[in-house]
Amino acid sequence: MRNPKRLILMAALACGCWHKAEARGTAPNASASSKPPAVTSSNPPAPETPVVAPSAFTRLSPLKITNANSHETRTISLYDPSGHVDEAAAKELDQLLCDARDKDHVEASTIDRRTLQLFFRAAYHFKALEAEVISAYRKPGRHREGLHAQGRAIDFKLAGVKAAELAAYLRRQPRVGVGVYTHPKTQYVHLDVRDMSFHWLDGSPPRRRWREQSLGRIPPEHDAAYTRDSDWPEGTTAPSP
Repeated sequence: MRNPKRLILMAALACGCWHKAEARGTAPNASASSKPPAVTSSNPPAPETPVVAPSAFTRLSPLKITNANSHETRTISLYDPSGHVDEAAAKELDQLLCDARDKDHVEASTIDRRTLQLFFRAAYHFKALEAEVISAYRKPGRHREGLHAQGRAIDFKLAGVKAAELAAYLRRQPRVGVGVYTHPKTQYVHLDVRDMSFHWLDGSPPRRRWREQSLGRIPPEHDAAYTRDSDWPEGTTAPSP
């Protein structure tokens, strides 16, 4: 008969060897399924969304514009994010800048888009947020109305900007007509688009027309320097047509 103490000692030694092997991961008869399965994903990680910097045109503030005759006011942005003239906004301006001198017979027409662009360019140059339009489209009647009748002229003021300063800036643009009305009760600037620039002063009181005073001959190279970029806001370039 075997010694009971010897049997107990052998069993204890065997148990100790099993636990050591189990701790090392080499226990005899250990099943591979006892290890937790590795977690894998069949879907690749989602790419990071690129950060798109806003274009120069989305940073341009809208302009609050009031028609001095109809007293209607709208706040409008002329350009879309790509830098093209927003035609929906331009058509809204066609309606706003109507001939409302006769309240019973308001007349609207298409305003030349380059005229609108130079109007906004001046506002952005002076960082003006508001403008008052004295006259834009004018229907011909007793008077021929000049380029106003073609929607190619606009008389306006910019909030916080003196008429003389506004006119001086506009005279730097090629292919424009610029007149500054200097009477104390007028103090606004006429802007139109034309092939050969012409600049003048006019001291006429409201609703009166005197002969303007030319500011002199403009060198041909002034207008020859015109490019499409000349019409877009400073710090931007004209997009592809």
